[in-house]
Amino acid sequence: MRTSVFASCLLSTVLLAVSIPSAAGHRLRLGSCAINIQVHELREYFNEIRQTVVKEDDHMGVRLLMEQTMNVQPAESCCFLRHLLRFYVENVFSHYSASSSQVRRRTSSLANSFLSIKRDLRQCHTHKHCQCEEETQLKIETIQTAFDKLNTKVASVKAIGELDFLLDWLEKFHHN
Repeated sequence: MRTSVFASCLLSTVLLAVSIPSAAGHRLRLGSCAINIQVHELREYFNEIRQTVVKEDDHMGVRLLMEQTMNVQPAESCCFLRHLLRFYVENVFSHYSASSSQVRRRTSSLANSFLSIKRDLRQCHTHKHCQCEEETQLKIETIQTAFDKLNTKVASVKAIGELDFLLDWLEKFHHN
């Protein structure tokens, strides 16, 4: 009898813990995909390097993440984010040479966080919860084309300096 009561209590506790979103992350609904993203942590990492990266940006008149590019249909937000994070991991972080060890640590933390989020989004894609239409592909291609028009180092600085636009975009999903 005691064993079944204990097992029942343990099961209830586990189910309750699993159903409550963690305090460290927020459950975001991106189309049909729901994942935990710690946007506040990403923002902290970015805020620690923002001033340095903005000083390094010599092309203030150029923008990679334009508002109309970030305006995607809710159903395609999962696909858009998955491709955008892949762009950042493969093109931006891999070509960025940090000016200090602190900036290097923070960009590494951001890259690792993006890889983790990308892994979760890949699971959604595998289970057909991530809708990808041509319009989303074109938006990612627009970002890639703007990136490619600049020198790789310059473009990497520019893209990291624009992370606040990506973080703002993600925070909109906290309020939906």
